[in-house]
Amino acid sequence: MKQEFTITNLQELSTVALAIKELCNTHNVFVVNGEMGAGKTTLIAKVCTLLNIQDEPSSPTYSIVNTYLSSSYGTINHFDFYRLEDENEAIESGLDEPLYDGSICFIEWAEKVENLLPENYVEVNIVIQENNHRKITITS
Repeated sequence: MKQEFTITNLQELSTVALAIKELCNTHNVFVVNGEMGAGKTTLIAKVCTLLNIQDEPSSPTYSIVNTYLSSSYGTINHFDFYRLEDENEAIESGLDEPLYDGSICFIEWAEKVENLLPENYVEVNIVIQENNHRKITITS
């Protein structure tokens, strides 16, 4: 299934976040693609808020992963693999394990761990368009 959205302002991002939240009922790994500054972390933070996490969502750029707890969805992991050197670094640190334990995982810069990804995941692509609009495509 493919859903496409054109976002012209930050308020419209809630529609996309809601669509992703609904997919969390049937999927647990979400790969979020987009260039630096496209809004990957902003979108994931909105989804995490809708999933009723207990803490304020933030970027895991330096920590590589932020783990949240949701009363409705259990453990939610937000990975930012931008600073990862290679897949071995993810394996050695155990970062690959949550991808298979059933918890919800949102992954930025997944191309750094492409061979570690499960066979089935939801892909979210964010493309910056003119006028600073975003085209967001969700493929499940």
